[in-house]
Amino acid sequence: MRNISGSSLKKYLISIEREDSPRLATFFSQQTFQKSQADFKKIGVRGADLPTAEYFKLAVAGKKKPLSPAELGCTLSHVNAFKDFLESDEQYACIFEDDAICTSDFDLDSLESEIPKLNLNPCFFLSMGGIQLKSSNKVRGIFLKQKLNNSVILKIHPIYFGRLFYTYAYVIDRKMAELLLRYHEVPKGCDHWSQIREYDEKCQFYATFLFDHPELGELSKGQSYIEQERALLKKEQRSKKSIFYRWKLSILKRFLNLTLKQYPK
Repeated sequence: MRNISGSSLKKYLISIEREDSPRLATFFSQQTFQKSQADFKKIGVRGADLPTAEYFKLAVAGKKKPLSPAELGCTLSHVNAFKDFLESDEQYACIFEDDAICTSDFDLDSLESEIPKLNLNPCFFLSMGGIQLKSSNKVRGIFLKQKLNNSVILKIHPIYFGRLFYTYAYVIDRKMAELLLRYHEVPKGCDHWSQIREYDEKCQFYATFLFDHPELGELSKGQSYIEQERALLKKEQRSKKSIFYRWKLSILKRFLNLTLKQYPK
């Protein structure tokens, strides 16, 4: 569907909930989302409902650790949002998951005018939440002079892209949507970005804190499987690297940790 409203911002809600669910009611009871409720397009894929052959092809084949049905469904939901966004004329898309928590009253429509003022690199991913959580506490970068809704913005050093987690609130431009579609031709976890620069070395990730979320470790046992999967992935990645490579990487990170900044907690 082409843009007929004149807006340059497309709004998406990633959710598999029914329209009358208490979870969605809670999400839209928040003032920020309530004011824009009519503008959201809801997209949700239930991984558990996929045919067995399709699930095996997308989540199991060629992988040492398969994606869980929930992880695959989440990734495919975001991918479908990227596709829909690129079929429109909008310049930016803001994408939320239905467990995002507003920390203050924030006008989503202001992103249309505020994002260009930030002078972000083309092909950008601006995370609006997750950097403040302990799972992302190793991320380093440099702070922009500009702020968004009075919140500082960290331009993340590429070596730390893989240490940024969560996709519950973010903004992308069209070039990033195209890149993410290529990146997920073979689906990965929706917040798996450690190899994305291999697809486009000009892409850039930024992070700020405007929306909150519970830590995965504090959620239900079923959802914390994602955290277990990440721990296993890190272990597998370490085992593939030579001792010399890991030594060089360790030295580089020690230097960057001294020169780059961490998002304030």
